[in-house]
Amino acid sequence: MRNHTIKFKQENILCHRCVINAVKALSQIKYVQGFNVDIDSKIIQVIYEGNRMSKEIIREAVNYSIISGKTKLISY
Repeated sequence: MRNHTIKFKQENILCHRCVINAVKALSQIKYVQGFNVDIDSKIIQVIYEGNRMSKEIIREAVNYSIISGKTKLISY
């Protein structure tokens, strides 16, 4: 399967707890192969496998985690 890379700015990354929540969320997504969360630039880069993911799904999971402190289950 082919890997895809997306990059997006996540404005609500304000502290290290936000980074931890984003990392937890990204770690729980089945097809994510790797990621980088930069607190200074607020940029998240994600490498994922296949066509079942989208930028919107990943961004929604990260945003939910940052706001609530919980990870969101994603249906594939």
